[in-house]
Amino acid sequence: MELQELEKYFATKVDLMAFREEVAKQFGSLQAEIAKVHIEIISRDTKLASLETKIAQFETRIIKWFVATAMLLVAAAFAAGRYLP
Repeated sequence: MELQELEKYFATKVDLMAFREEVAKQFGSLQAEIAKVHIEIISRDTKLASLETKIAQFETRIIKWFVATAMLLVAAAFAAGRYLP
C-alpha cells in the first residue's frame, strides 16, 4: 500500500480533538450517573439503618413483655400453691 492509500485511514488532529471532546462529554455524564447511584445507595442505607433501629426497639419490647409475663406466671403459680391445698 502506498502512503496516499493509508492516509484515508488516518485521523487528523481535528478529528481526534472532536473525538476527545465527545469522550469527555460522555465521561462527564457517566460520572453524573454514578453520583446519582451513590446518592441513592446512601439514601437506602439511611432507610435501612432506621429500620434496624425500629426492629431493635421492637425486640426490646418483646423481651420485656416475655420477662414480665414469665414473672407474672411464676407469681400466680406460687400464689396458687400457697392457697390451694
